[in-house]
Amino acid sequence: MDAAAAHAFAIPPVSVHRPTTAVEDAVTLAAGIWLLTGTYVDGWAHNNLRDLETFFTPWHAVLYSGFAACAVWIAALTWRRHAAGAGWTDAVPAGYGAAAAGVVLFLVSGVADFAWHSAFGIEQGISALFSPSHLGLATGGFLILGAPFSAAWQSPARPWTRLVPAIVSALLAGMVAAFILQEFAVFARHGLIQTYVNVPGAPPLVAPPTSSSIMVSLATFFVSTAVVFVPVLLLTLRWRLHAVVAATMALVPAVALQVMVALRDAWLVPAALAGAVLVGLVWAVVRPAPDRPARIMAAAALCPIVFWAPYFAEVALRDGALSFSPEVWGGTLVWTGLEMLALAALTLKMGAPAGADGPASRNTRR
Repeated sequence: MDAAAAHAFAIPPVSVHRPTTAVEDAVTLAAGIWLLTGTYVDGWAHNNLRDLETFFTPWHAVLYSGFAACAVWIAALTWRRHAAGAGWTDAVPAGYGAAAAGVVLFLVSGVADFAWHSAFGIEQGISALFSPSHLGLATGGFLILGAPFSAAWQSPARPWTRLVPAIVSALLAGMVAAFILQEFAVFARHGLIQTYVNVPGAPPLVAPPTSSSIMVSLATFFVSTAVVFVPVLLLTLRWRLHAVVAATMALVPAVALQVMVALRDAWLVPAALAGAVLVGLVWAVVRPAPDRPARIMAAAALCPIVFWAPYFAEVALRDGALSFSPEVWGGTLVWTGLEMLALAALTLKMGAPAGADGPASRNTRR
């Protein structure tokens, strides 16, 4: 790894853009929550209502008014920083460049979404998650909601109170990813790990799974693990997080997804709560920190295992058995831990100083 590449991840370049204040980041998040609420309300409509025949719906009104609030606010921040004779791109606040691009992308995708619906109708079910216009909207929203996190990343020495917007920003951006990948969302439903056989006159019986259903389930856990824990990992690479933060960031997306599907498997919410508590306990015991790479990797590997374990336990208690054998459900838990361990090791290696041998460097604290 050359010196330029090694420092690119660990030390952001000095920005000529004026940073935002705590109040400005808070307003960005307020507008972002408005936008995200509209996103999940629209998702609720697509999941629970039939015969959606028009683009002009109450949930679209919430979604696009939230976007308008974000766009106007980011434009106002840029306007206030613009100096006569300077370029407009230089006036964008530090860390908000991607958000400005997200505004443009969201606007273009919104126009495309109207045209798409006019030509092909309103998507139903999983088709809505493959619509190119919807993918553009999700990407734009992700960039907008990630602005306070990006701004804080460029100023790692901020006091703890200034890190709250960064934490909330990472959580909201992760929830956008959870929304667009909801068909891979473990806590949105329990049929991923159960196979049933219908018997006339009796409740459905749990049956052994097929090889293909096992592979689909494993892929789903991989995606869900990344969606939930990558934001936590990124924050941990920069700051020492309280255990409550890690637990909350695991719990909130799971509950939001269940609400979006009208709590059809509401009994999974206690499993999510139990998993979040265990994540908090792991965090409190391991105490990962930016200067403790071995602890970061340990926490990254353990958190998905303890988070998904109550999910399997809750499903088994409800149905009286699991379709998966101990080798399969146990191996699924281990696979998710290995996934986050690999991601943590990779990101730490990218952030290693030039000439150091990654986390194993003798100058690195354990």
